[in-house]
Amino acid sequence: MGLQNQTITPGRTTLLGAVNTLLMNVGEMPVDSLSNVQVQDARIAEATILELHKEGQTKGWSWNSEYDYPFQKDVATTEIVVPANVMRWVPNPYQWARRFELRGQKVYDRETRSSQFDDTITEIRADVVWLLDWDSCPEPYNRYATMRAARVFSARTLGNDSLVRFSAADEQAALTELQRMELENNEYNLLTGGRGLNPFPTYQPGFGLLRGMQGGRVIG
Repeated sequence: MGLQNQTITPGRTTLLGAVNTLLMNVGEMPVDSLSNVQVQDARIAEATILELHKEGQTKGWSWNSEYDYPFQKDVATTEIVVPANVMRWVPNPYQWARRFELRGQKVYDRETRSSQFDDTITEIRADVVWLLDWDSCPEPYNRYATMRAARVFSARTLGNDSLVRFSAADEQAALTELQRMELENNEYNLLTGGRGLNPFPTYQPGFGLLRGMQGGRVIG
């Protein structure tokens, strides 16, 4: 492989490389750049990757999720505005009893039926799932998104069963690696507790199960 074909960060797949994977999977020639692409298949391939790359993040993974993230009230508007790249916003149900919800980018108070808050509320903490761009996601996820997009792109473009089966095998292998990374990051177990659950290294199966129900992510 020539140096001109390597990524800036060794070991990382570029979005251009992912698009070319989709094109070659259906027998099309790769492109040299994603800027001002004139090849229709390349544009569709890029759109397919970005569509599924975004959709896959909505599940919430260890690397794009945060717990008890603080959102401050704007003093001038008395509103709490959430960044546009927040895909899921869930305040603590035990603290607020479903009082708040996200409407657009503003936090809405069901109790006062308003998006403006008085002096009793200066911030709200919530569990969030962030939408990350391609370069901010881990390589195993980008690889999985590429293989999944290759299968979908093949089915949409050619409807060829043999190509779809080939891409499905690659997709499953990439998903297995992604799940392995996710399990290592989360360290799921029944022996210790979890966030805010007295995580001492003793046998506490009840705390472990509670952790799975409250904050764990089921991978599938």
